[in-house]
Amino acid sequence: MVYAKLSELSNYLDADVWEQVRIFLSRVSEDMPEGEYPVFGEKAFARVMSYRTEEPKQCKIEAHDRYIDIQSTITGAEGISVFDRERLAETAAYREDKDVVLFRAGEEGLLAHTVNLPGYFTMLFPGEAHRPKERVREIPEVKKFVVKVAVERR
Repeated sequence: MVYAKLSELSNYLDADVWEQVRIFLSRVSEDMPEGEYPVFGEKAFARVMSYRTEEPKQCKIEAHDRYIDIQSTITGAEGISVFDRERLAETAAYREDKDVVLFRAGEEGLLAHTVNLPGYFTMLFPGEAHRPKERVREIPEVKKFVVKVAVERR
C-alpha cells in the first residue's frame, strides 16, 4: 500500500503508464460523468463513481489479483482500511470476470487506515485486502476515481 499526494503518483508508476495516467488525470473534474474510461490499452483503465459512505462495519472488504488500484477522491472524503488477507474469512469466492474476492467485515488483521481527500491517493497492490467506502468526519458522500493498472503475471 502507498498513501501519498496525487502530485507524487509519477514516482510509483512506469514512465509509459504514468504518461497515459497523467492524460486521464488532466481530464478529471467534479462534473466528470460516472463510468469506465480507457487509459492505456490493456494495461490500465479507470472508473469514476459516486456513493454514500458508511460506517466501517457496513462496508465490504475486497481484494484483487490482477490489478493495482489507485483510488483518489474528486469530492468529499473516504476512509480505506487495509487488512492482512490471510487473516480474513472469504464470503464470496474470487470472480475472475470482476477480479475480486470478498471477505467478512470485521477488524481482524487490520494493518493500516488512510483518509482519501482531494489531492491524495491510496495505491493498493494485488492481494492487499481493503475496505473502501468508510465514512470520514460526517462527510456523507464521495465522488472518486479508481485507476486499475494490470500487473504482469509470472
